[in-house]
Amino acid sequence: MGFDRTVVGLWYGRGGDQRGGVGVDGRSDRGGRPLTMLVRTMDNKCVAATLWGVDDLQIRPKELETNSMISTQNPVKGSIRPCDIDRRPLLPQRFAMRNGKIVNYFADNSVGLVKMDFIFEAGTSLQDRPLQAAAAINLVTEGTRSRSAREIAEFFDFRGIIVEKSNDEVSSTLTVYAAPRYMDELVPLLYELLHEPAYDEAELEVFVARQRQKLMVNLQRTSYVARKRWCECVYGSTHPLGRFAVPSDFDGLSAAEVRDYHRRWLTPSRMDIVLGGAVSEAVLAALDRSFGGDAVEAVERTVLPQVEPQAPGLQRVVVADAVQASLRVGRLLPLRWDDRRYAEFMVLSVALGGYFGSRLMSNIREDKGYTYGINAMTHIDRGSLDFFVVTDVAADKADAALEEIWNEMQRLRNEPIMADELELVRTCMLGDFMRSVDGVFERSERFCQQMTSGVDERFTDNYMSVLEPGAVSGSRLQQLAFDLLDPSAMVAVNCGAEMTCEERGFLMPSRWDVALSFRR
Repeated sequence: MGFDRTVVGLWYGRGGDQRGGVGVDGRSDRGGRPLTMLVRTMDNKCVAATLWGVDDLQIRPKELETNSMISTQNPVKGSIRPCDIDRRPLLPQRFAMRNGKIVNYFADNSVGLVKMDFIFEAGTSLQDRPLQAAAAINLVTEGTRSRSAREIAEFFDFRGIIVEKSNDEVSSTLTVYAAPRYMDELVPLLYELLHEPAYDEAELEVFVARQRQKLMVNLQRTSYVARKRWCECVYGSTHPLGRFAVPSDFDGLSAAEVRDYHRRWLTPSRMDIVLGGAVSEAVLAALDRSFGGDAVEAVERTVLPQVEPQAPGLQRVVVADAVQASLRVGRLLPLRWDDRRYAEFMVLSVALGGYFGSRLMSNIREDKGYTYGINAMTHIDRGSLDFFVVTDVAADKADAALEEIWNEMQRLRNEPIMADELELVRTCMLGDFMRSVDGVFERSERFCQQMTSGVDERFTDNYMSVLEPGAVSGSRLQQLAFDLLDPSAMVAVNCGAEMTCEERGFLMPSRWDVALSFRR
């Protein structure tokens, strides 16, 4: 295989934020990956190359399909531009079942699996009591009217089928990975699981006991407690996004209450199906035979309550015997996801703490050595946007780290970002986008996230437009930082071990304490 001099893509990957689970979730680690690039061969094909060292160029043997997200720009002539990227693969194909229900799918026959997501417009915001929604989706595989939990587990294990369940405030999802050859026997079983779950009392007791144990473990983790307190302060403890489980929530949940939630909310009308991978006509026909006969009607999307403005402040939370402190600083953003200013703010957030060479990483990790990692990020929830900085630091460095977070926010408010730094941020964000859609499963997952958060391609339009060279200036970002990165408008949480009286006596009020007290 020969190569010419054309390199059509170049990026490093990085981790991101993950939410989900049963209300006892965590946050993914982030780390560097090898340098990856797309190389155009002399026979005009694109392959992925992984560069581990200067003299070590490894070519992935699998040639990229024509629907891969690649850029056709030669960096010798200039930087890769978003307008060079073919974004058509981000949009799904559509198949209408007999009942008119639409199946969205991303087909790639080079992948030997099919990923199926059954997404219900039913989350914790619709439950009458805590754990109802989580139990309803998690127990669908634990027995039906005609099959035991053991029989179902053996069916999946023998065929190498992977099943995942998750729920959040607005949705509940069953995800299945399986080989296409099993579709004729798998799809009828999935129909049975989703329509006729047994919700056995014994299985419910086991599930509740496990979730209680997870919660008790998480309540000893400073990162979980800091996130819990921050969300309560930002959204209010009665809002679905600010409401967290407490140990007493696990008492008294009955199978009848779980069945009632399933009957009202896990219905065919509230279900969307998204496929990715080796999706063939046979796979679509199998779905239509089982799910196409259900009567469906239009359903309105869940609207979360309006968030009442919460007072900013510094919260000090004690976790007994903690050896480190978890910091979380942020706020709600007075923006909409389809507002171009939100895309511009994402550039600002990445410059602050969104990649390895960001200002927070350079200062608090590389210079001060307070932490192994610190991240600034934005998140889209249905009806709201939030921004936050998160890190774990040594317990005795927590206040110093908060001080440096303050300093870096103020720097962005007082000084424009220079052109070379802005270009680095732009390139990192573009590379991160390329990585996030490099594969049919990634594109399928991205579409599922858009559905549950209520986002469409207008967000991508704005995101890519601000990544065009020269599209956003340092002075524009400075003005945005002045409006939205005011530290005194933030909710800051410092979660760690309780200080001794002697330590408390030597602790000087930080600028967070002083400014927030003055603001109030």
